[in-house]
Amino acid sequence: MDGDSQSSGGMGGAGRGVVTGKYFNFKPLPPPNDILGNPLVVPNLPTNKLPKETLGSRIKRAMSRFSMGSQSADTKLRWKLHDTIQATMASLSPSVTLVAEKRAPAKRKKSSVPIIVVRHPYHLRHVFEMLPQIPDTLMIERRYLELLMNRALKRYGEQMALVKGSAFSFEHEAREYFFSGFRMEKALKQVNSPDERFAALQAIHTCYFHGRNYYYYALIRREKLAPDNKLFMLFARAVYFMARVDWNGELLDKPSPRAMPSRESMMFFVERDKSVVTRYRSDQDFQRQVKAVLEAFPAA
Repeated sequence: MDGDSQSSGGMGGAGRGVVTGKYFNFKPLPPPNDILGNPLVVPNLPTNKLPKETLGSRIKRAMSRFSMGSQSADTKLRWKLHDTIQATMASLSPSVTLVAEKRAPAKRKKSSVPIIVVRHPYHLRHVFEMLPQIPDTLMIERRYLELLMNRALKRYGEQMALVKGSAFSFEHEAREYFFSGFRMEKALKQVNSPDERFAALQAIHTCYFHGRNYYYYALIRREKLAPDNKLFMLFARAVYFMARVDWNGELLDKPSPRAMPSRESMMFFVERDKSVVTRYRSDQDFQRQVKAVLEAFPAA
């Protein structure tokens, strides 16, 4: 979801830091109030639409374990997607034991994809990061993964609504994080102390990080966004700013190309934001704005 942004040890995990011993956290943990107390269980997993592997594919997969034959990149990616689907379904399955919250094992025991306990959509970040990178040649698997994530996000929203006692909206949460980060960014010029500037940049980056994720979740959940929500523009601005933050917590004049998502990845979000698509068709000024935003990101 964030190009090649590097993880760091601000909230667990090791990472590179500045000489003062501080660590910039590029992948902060989810907000504590948004983490479910119990593992997320999705009772209506779409098993009836599960993509099936052909006999030929299973034979080639078996042969590859013995280094026999050669497979294309698409074939290897298809196998990885099928493993990811199986592991994700096992992670969300109602079949959960009471011992250490272990999930039912995946059907493919030699899967390289982990089976995890999900308490927040962020725990499925490996799936969300994968989705924009899946080519059209594997559209069936991509659509199924989106459907699977849609079910998980809807269930998570239902659980959060019960916890908070009111309707839960990823759109609302994303807007709050984006505007909070933007307000702090405007005040950044007034911060001169290196320590205070480091802390301010971390706070801005964290707000944009959560806002970006929640906007993504809103799209996959297929929330009906307000027609004038401007979330895509805020999302693009946040992603651009985050790419300017160097590994040592300093703000670069220009974004790092390695930290920038590709233009094709940004199109993934445009195509799923119905409010952008609808306005794009009828508003020429808005068309120019969207094109200008996309051109700021590198072509693949």
